[in-house]
Amino acid sequence: MGAVRDYFGNIASALTTTAKGMSVTLHHFRNEPPITVQYPFERMNIPDRYRGLHILEQDKCIDCHLCAKACPVDCIEIEAIHHGRTLEWKKFTIDYKKCIFCEFCIPPCPVDCIHMTTEYELATDNVDDMTEDLLSWTGLRPEDQFAIEASEAKKAGKAAPTKAATAAPEGGGDDDDKAAKIAAIKARMAKKS
Repeated sequence: MGAVRDYFGNIASALTTTAKGMSVTLHHFRNEPPITVQYPFERMNIPDRYRGLHILEQDKCIDCHLCAKACPVDCIEIEAIHHGRTLEWKKFTIDYKKCIFCEFCIPPCPVDCIHMTTEYELATDNVDDMTEDLLSWTGLRPEDQFAIEASEAKKAGKAAPTKAATAAPEGGGDDDDKAAKIAAIKARMAKKS
């Protein structure tokens, strides 16, 4: 007789706990607003501390490689040629196939030139497109080329060159606006796919 009582007691306990759980569910269903967002037409508010795409303020960067050394998965590659204090940029890439968005590359930077944005759209149909070049320009800017030529002419005892003799950089000018940089990164990623 005790086994039958335990059997029906277990059934009653299961029904009671199920009813309690469903009452909590119904309470939240009726009293709280829905959290479904119709993406991509609507977007949720992203916290300021969200770790998304990286942005490089190239004119501030001193090519110290501390961000690449701090990266636990070695996804940052930097190449630049030093002309005194002037940098001739070759490459500053982040491989988002490897990146774990840990933000370890941000604090070691002594000049605060690398940042993470709240941009999270990295979807592509080709994994080879996940390596992103963060440079706004490659090579030397015209003003840097002019400064290098002027210092070399001064060392050689020659007349300083004119500004018209300098060549334009390959990648274009400097974008200080973060939104413009994000738009440029999105456009490059869209071209790749």
